[in-house]
Amino acid sequence: MSGKGDMSAGDGDGSDLRTMHRDLIALVRRLEESLDNARDAAAVAAITEQMVEVNARVTSTGRVLLATQTEEISRRARAVSEAIPAIEREIEDLQRFEHLVRGIAGVLDAADEAIRVATMVCR
Repeated sequence: MSGKGDMSAGDGDGSDLRTMHRDLIALVRRLEESLDNARDAAAVAAITEQMVEVNARVTSTGRVLLATQTEEISRRARAVSEAIPAIEREIEDLQRFEHLVRGIAGVLDAADEAIRVATMVCR
């Protein structure tokens, strides 16, 4: 029943809890399927009672996962907000750099013009 792949992640990030949640959901499905093979009303009652118990754990686990995911989303959103000032500084630096490049381009244009004039005079 262990789910692999679609929601797996590294240690300490809730992946074990997500796996348990998927496994519990799968167990409920198996219990539902087993109702078709129940011998009598007592077996149906026992199976449905177990389904209720497992579903309670599915719900509890889901709540914890939601809280974990909400915290993870908040943490990631804060990381984005915290990164923006550095990007803004980079943009400012880029604008200063572009100003520098334009200034150097002006100097080079002036130097080219001086060289052009000097070349014409020296001929």
